Amino acid sequence: MGTAKNSAASSNSTLITIKVLIYNGVYSAPSCVSGIKTSLNSANSKKLTPGYNFTYGTSTRINQQTLNSYDVLVMPGGSSGYDYIHSSYIDGTAIKNFVKNGKGYLGICAGAYSAVYQVYDFYYGWGLASHVKADHPYHEGELTVKFTTKGQQVLNTTGTVTMAHYNGPAMYTSSPAMIFATYADNIIDSNGMAAIVGDYYGNGRVVLSGPHPELNPQLPNVVAQMVVWAANKTKPDPKTVSTSQIASAAATVKTYYEKNRSLPTTVTINGNKISMSQFAYLLGSGAVNVNSGSTAPISIRSVNQPPKPSGSYKKGNIYKATYVSLAKSLINFINTNGRAPNYLVTPLGKMSFSKYVYMYCKIMNFYLTNKRLPNYVSM
Repeated sequence: MGTAKNSAASSNSTLITIKVLIYNGVYSAPSCVSGIKTSLNSANSKKLTPGYNFTYGTSTRINQQTLNSYDVLVMPGGSSGYDYIHSSYIDGTAIKNFVKNGKGYLGICAGAYSAVYQVYDFYYGWGLASHVKADHPYHEGELTVKFTTKGQQVLNTTGTVTMAHYNGPAMYTSSPAMIFATYADNIIDSNGMAAIVGDYYGNGRVVLSGPHPELNPQLPNVVAQMVVWAANKTKPDPKTVSTSQIASAAATVKTYYEKNRSLPTTVTINGNKISMSQFAYLLGSGAVNVNSGSTAPISIRSVNQPPKPSGSYKKGNIYKATYVSLAKSLINFINTNGRAPNYLVTPLGKMSFSKYVYMYCKIMNFYLTNKRLPNYVSM
C-alpha cells in the first residue's frame, strides 16, 4: 500500500442519519425534552453509536403532517399518559399509522404509559406496545435498574445503574415483547418487573422506559441506543460500498490522475483502504449497477494487480452500450482470474490498466453530478 503522497483520500464514510421528532407541547415536561436533546447531542459528539448520527426537531402538535419527515417519534415524560391520549394536540391514530408503516416510537414515563395496551385500574393506552401492560407505582427520586442479556445487546449497557424515576410504569410483557431492563430494588414494590421494554407494532418498533435515562444521572448512550433500535435502520456492512460511495471516490481519483498523470496507490471508501485493482472491480460493478437500475451494495473483494499493464489506443469516444459491456467483461475477468486485466480491448484499441480505471472514474464522476450514466466518454 502506498504512502500518503500517492494515496487518494475519500471522505465518503457512511453514517446513517436518524431523524427524531420530540414532542414539546402541552403536558410534556421541559426538563425531559431538554434531556433528550442533550443526550442525542452527546451521542453525536462522543460517537456513542458508531455508524449513526442523530438530527432532531420538536413540535407542539403531533399529527400526520408533523411526523411526515421523521424516523422516530419521542414522547417524553410529562403530566400523565392519560393526558397525552386525550390531548387535542396529539393525534393517536397518526402515531399508530406512523409506527405501523415502519417507523419508531420511544416513550419515556408518560410517553410509555400512553403507548401500552393497558394501565391497570386506570385506562387503556394507544396499544402501540400491544404486548405490554403496566402498573402505576408512585415514587419520585432515584432507583436502580438492571439490564437483561437482551438489553445489554440492544442498549450496549451492562450491569445495574441508577436512574431518575418520577412515577414511571412498571411493566409486564408477553411475547414478542422483550424486556431490556428490570427494576433492581424494591423501592416501588416492583423488584424484577420490567423497567425498559421493546415491542413491535405493524412494521415498526416501540421502546418504552419507566425511568428517565435523559435526566440526572443522565445516560445518553441508553437514550441513543433506544432510538437506534426503534428506528430499525440497518447499519451497512463496512465491507460493502454503495454506488454513490464509488462515484464519490471516482471523483477523487479522477482529480488525482489529472493532476499527477498517474493513479494513486489507494483510495479510502467507507473506512476501507482500497487498492486500484480493487477499485477497478468496484468501478465496473458500479457502472453495471447504475445501468441496470440496481441499488444493491457491492462487496469489496480481493483483487491482485495486473502483472504487465500495457496497451495503446487512439483518441475518440466510447459509447454507453460499449463501456457497459466492457464493464461486464472486466468483472467477469476479475471473478475468473482474481486479478485485474492488463488492458481492455476497446473500439479505440487496447486501453491499459491505468487508462481504463481513469475512464470509469470519468463515467462514475459524471453519474455523481448528473445521476445518470453519460451517453459516451471521451478518451
